[in-house]
Amino acid sequence: MSILTAIFQAIGQAIAFIFPLSDSGHASIFQDFSSRYSGKYTELTGLIYIGIAIGIIIAFYKLFIKLTYEFFAGFNDLFHKRLDISNFSTRRKFTYLTLIPFVFMLLYLIPIGDKGNIYQCIRMLSYDGNLLSEGICFVVTATLLLLASIKLTKSEKSKQFTLPDAVILGVAIFFTLPLAGLSLCATVLSVSILLNVNKKAALRYFVAISAPILIVKGIVEIVSCVTYVNIIAGIIGVVLGAVFSFFACKFLIFIVKTYRLKYFSYYNYSLGIILVIVGVIEILAK
Repeated sequence: MSILTAIFQAIGQAIAFIFPLSDSGHASIFQDFSSRYSGKYTELTGLIYIGIAIGIIIAFYKLFIKLTYEFFAGFNDLFHKRLDISNFSTRRKFTYLTLIPFVFMLLYLIPIGDKGNIYQCIRMLSYDGNLLSEGICFVVTATLLLLASIKLTKSEKSKQFTLPDAVILGVAIFFTLPLAGLSLCATVLSVSILLNVNKKAALRYFVAISAPILIVKGIVEIVSCVTYVNIIAGIIGVVLGAVFSFFACKFLIFIVKTYRLKYFSYYNYSLGIILVIVGVIEILAK
C-alpha cells in the first residue's frame, strides 16, 4: 500500500504543481474527505517535492546554468568593484528579480504566539474542517487564469520583468504558498501576463523560483513530518516526481505557447464552485 500511495501521490502531486491546478488544494480536499484536518506534514510529500524540483531543473537545465552564472558573476563584479546596476544585462536583471519573492517569504518566519509563525497561521485556514476557503481559492485561481487568457488574445506589445513587477509578484506569491487552492503556477503566469510581461519570461520566472521553493518545502516537510515512509516508497516518490514533473514542464511550455490556460480556468471554476457549496453545507451541518 505504501508503494501504491507513493506512485499515485507522486504523479498527482507533480502534475498538480506544474500545471495551474494547486497541489495543496487537491491535498486539502483529500484530507477533508478522509477527516484529517490537521494539515500535518508527511515525509513522502517532502520527498516528492524534492523529486519535482529535480525534474524541473533537468527540464530547464540551461536556464538554471545561466541563472547560477549570472548570480555569482554579479558577486564577482561587486567584489572587484565593477558592479554597475545601471548597465545590468537583461539576463542579470532577471536573475536578481527572481530573488524578490524570497524576501517576502522571510516574513513567514515572524512568530505569532502559540500559533507558530505567519506561514503556519495562514496555512491553517485551509485545514479548518470545511472546504469553503479552498473553494474560494480555486475560484480566485480560475479568475486569474481566465483574465490572463483574455489578455493573451490581445495583440499588445509585451515587456520584460521590472522591479515593480517582481514586487507585485512577491506579494501575490506570499499569499499563494500557504493557502490551499491557490496555484503558484497560476499566480506567477497570470499576474505576470496581466502586468503585460512577456509570456516566455513569465514561464521562466515560474520555473526559476519553483525549484528552490520546492526544495525548501520538501526539507520542511521531512524535518517536521509526523508520518514516515519506507525507503523503497521514498525512492519511488522521488523518481516518479522527477519524471512526471519533467514531462509536465515540457507540456506546460506547449500550453503557454498555444494560449490554453483558459481550459485550466474552467476546471478550477467547476471544482471551486463545488467546494464552496460543500463547504457551506459542512458549516451548516455543524
